[in-house]
Amino acid sequence: MAKNYYFENFENSGEQNLVEDLVIESIKIYGMDVWYIPRTLVAKDDILNEDDLSTFDNAYMVEMYVKSVDGFEGEGDFLSKFGLQIRDSITMTIAQKTYDLEIGSREASVRPLEGDLIYLPLNNKIFDIQHVEHESIFYQMGSLQTYDLRAELFEYSGERFNTGQKFIDDEFVNVDLFVPSADVTYNVTYSAGNFYLKDTSETFGATVKTPIIELEIGRKYIFDQSETTNTGNTLSIYDASDFNISNIEIPGIVKTGTPGTDGKTTLSATTQGNTSGNYYYRTTNGTTFGTVVLVKSKLDNVETYDSLADNNTIDDFINNDTPSVASDNIIDFSQSNPFGEDTF
Repeated sequence: MAKNYYFENFENSGEQNLVEDLVIESIKIYGMDVWYIPRTLVAKDDILNEDDLSTFDNAYMVEMYVKSVDGFEGEGDFLSKFGLQIRDSITMTIAQKTYDLEIGSREASVRPLEGDLIYLPLNNKIFDIQHVEHESIFYQMGSLQTYDLRAELFEYSGERFNTGQKFIDDEFVNVDLFVPSADVTYNVTYSAGNFYLKDTSETFGATVKTPIIELEIGRKYIFDQSETTNTGNTLSIYDASDFNISNIEIPGIVKTGTPGTDGKTTLSATTQGNTSGNYYYRTTNGTTFGTVVLVKSKLDNVETYDSLADNNTIDDFINNDTPSVASDNIIDFSQSNPFGEDTF
């Protein structure tokens, strides 16, 4: 027996549009503005189904409703064998029409995707979308109006942020403990008594006038002076800004070619053998200079950059200043399988 055709509860487009408008208005009243950050895949591994080089190039402000009204969900804060872990999670609701208009019209994805991020202004944290539920309200009046986005606190692992929103792009600038193996090249131009630098890693997105630059000890940096304006203005790195006969170029510098000529004319500095502190890149007469801050490798000096790290403390303890007894103070190597049952 068919349903009563006088009552169109699931096929009335007018009623569906009304419910959708009410949902959007409710989110605008009771929700908040957050930033939706789509992920761009760069080098997806089709076997492991992951991308270690993901970038985040855009951010869109949209209104969402915080469904987790009683606080963050998940396992919370706890200590594990890997140290302190924070497993806060949150559920956010966004109207499907809002997504289509504000994000879908500018991105290739037709719905929110797992792996996209949400910046929550309440605690200035970024959350990673783990699952998108599109049937949280089951076919109200025969249609779907919302997405529920279940997200966990984002664990940064070297992803690149170029959204144009400084508070997002700089969120992890001080916690990047990875030391890239590639050389860094600074393209140098000279004008009106000033050096202008632009680097290929886009630390300086545009050519910047005599910027303060940070060089890591042991890493190779190339200052390319092949542009014609550099003629007669050889750049080098010294221990003082003003010219003095006692000024010394820092060790590890190799110069090739002539500034201002075509081709790869460079000054390469590995900064090996130098101590951390302030130095200066300048011309030989000291009339033009900029500050160089020489720092120790972040990878080898984790505790300097991360107050919670104990890498060096543990390393000193297990080595006991005697390499031959390394690790004996902490790990019992008589166990062939210390994390499981022994097998014989």
